[in-house]
Amino acid sequence: MVDTSTKSVHRRGTRLQVSISTIFALLILPALGIIIAFSYFENVRNLTSLSQRFIDRARDDAVEMSKHLLDPVGAVLRLVAAADEATPGSFRTDESANLLFEALVSAPQIDAVYATFEDGFHRVVTRIDDDRRRGDPRIPANANWHMSFIDSFAAGADRQRHRTFYETWPIPLGGYSVVTTLDVRKAAPQYRLARQSMALAVSDPFINPDTGYPVIALGRPIQVEENFVGVASAHITLNGLSDLLASHKASANSMTVIADQSGKVLGHPMPGTAVRKVDGQLQLVDWGKLGDRQIAEAVRLHAGGSGDRFTFELQPEGREYVALFSKFPAGADRKWQALVVTPTDDFVGELKSTNRKLIWMMLGLVVIESGLIYVMAGQISRPIEVVSDTIQRIRSLSFGGAIPSGSRIREIAQLQHATALLDNALRSFSLFAPVGIVRTLIESGRPLEPGMEQRFMTVLFSDVEGFTTIAEQLSPSQLSQQTSRYFETVTSAVAQEHGTIDKFIGDSVMAFWGAPTVVDDHVFRACVSALRASRRMEQLNMQWDHEGHRPMRIRLGVHCDTVVVGNVGSPERLSYTVMGDGVNVASRIEGLNKQFGTSICISENVHDRVAGRVVARALGRVPVKGRMTAIMVYELLGIAGSNDPELATRSRSRVSAPPAESA
Repeated sequence: MVDTSTKSVHRRGTRLQVSISTIFALLILPALGIIIAFSYFENVRNLTSLSQRFIDRARDDAVEMSKHLLDPVGAVLRLVAAADEATPGSFRTDESANLLFEALVSAPQIDAVYATFEDGFHRVVTRIDDDRRRGDPRIPANANWHMSFIDSFAAGADRQRHRTFYETWPIPLGGYSVVTTLDVRKAAPQYRLARQSMALAVSDPFINPDTGYPVIALGRPIQVEENFVGVASAHITLNGLSDLLASHKASANSMTVIADQSGKVLGHPMPGTAVRKVDGQLQLVDWGKLGDRQIAEAVRLHAGGSGDRFTFELQPEGREYVALFSKFPAGADRKWQALVVTPTDDFVGELKSTNRKLIWMMLGLVVIESGLIYVMAGQISRPIEVVSDTIQRIRSLSFGGAIPSGSRIREIAQLQHATALLDNALRSFSLFAPVGIVRTLIESGRPLEPGMEQRFMTVLFSDVEGFTTIAEQLSPSQLSQQTSRYFETVTSAVAQEHGTIDKFIGDSVMAFWGAPTVVDDHVFRACVSALRASRRMEQLNMQWDHEGHRPMRIRLGVHCDTVVVGNVGSPERLSYTVMGDGVNVASRIEGLNKQFGTSICISENVHDRVAGRVVARALGRVPVKGRMTAIMVYELLGIAGSNDPELATRSRSRVSAPPAESA
């Protein structure tokens, strides 16, 4: 069936090579020959270097202004980061606000300076303008400055944002505190970039939610004893860039625009042009959609294959322009683009007569070429763009979208068919292997091979109490249905806490934290996952009991230790798993629930690392096969201070006497 479908796809349509050759032959070659021949005899002799010097200077000014916009801020952030590196925890004190304020006023383009840390603590100092006042009526009308800090995650449900306002720094006018769940690490794009690169990072432009206007965020990692602890950041407004572009022109009618690498406008000679309201929300404008027709046309031609410097005519006026595109680094791995568009009449007005002849000669060609390019380029570019978007979606393991098909060009049809096969293959593969492994394999581009490494990890085991008896009493279909619901319940609880399902062993589930990617606070997350799985199964058992089905009571065990993790097997067949004494201990601890009459047992290693954050009851010391000494075992009762029904502490359950010495 697949072979027949593939051959059918191969037979349809025209070869891509023939299509491209036809386009070049019909469009590029005749036009290029005419333009080169005529321009050589009529215009080359009359071109002067004056226009190019002015255009180059305007381009260089734009690049230099953009760098001056970023470089001072990068230097300021280096000092802010160094402050916490020299005195760890300094930003937890109110005195640190003075340092942030000095950094804020060091450059007029800085709108906000802040320090964000891995434990969720965040301190910021910002300017206050009318836009911010409109966004929050609690801001005093005469406030000029604002400082706030957000408690660390350790505050739990009482985590708050504490805001203070100033007319003259550092004399406060007032403030307020409000409960918040904001995680600045996730909300600030430069935080992730700085953490990944461990160097100064520059974000793409985005709309500041407090002001409604575009800003760029810079972030520099903060390291204490070579360990990443947070990011020092700053927001840069782009209004000043517009003023500089308006005052530095190549000519009277010239226009310079600066955009990011995706084409979003950063700087325009007319303030406010870079932002447009769409469906009631402000959005950054793509420079291909600007109201300045000469800019939009230059962008279109450049995207269509024109070089970085070219001349074009804007219809219907027939006015000729020179366009110059330049890319330049804007910190880290970011690149910005500068575009200078200048009417040639500003410099070579004496060539009007020659240009007028050229316009009439090219007019017919432009009309024909535009129609052909529109039809033929659409047949090629649109399907390829759709396939590219689909592949990116598949690459991120986001399945379920429509797969493109039906192109009349043979190679594109083959590509669409291969994309459908790839989607199906990866969808199936991700069901049998941890999604993290699949994603790592895709991103690395390297084949899997046997290999393991040592890591400190947390391992969880679960099984069903009396499963053999249950299996004998239920029909195969009912057993399959209830077991699947049990596996789904445990799997969802593990996934919610960023764990990885290793395998299903009969009625048991084995999961771990800490691989393939590092998981912060994985010991505590495993405890939370165990509680959620147990409490959700209790609810499910109540439902089954109401429906007349046999309940399935589960038991869980959690242990953390240094184990080996990686790909085991042969080059032909591999399994990603964890091995070692720690895994055996975790399985043994799960089995102790039967002896103690409990639901969740945790080891001494786990308890020591989450003490104070969980409520647990000591059960006793238990010998473990293969170990010289017994280990202390605890019953996990809940999360300290949690109001979540799935995590709240319950009264102690009855237990049988321990089989070994008591604690």
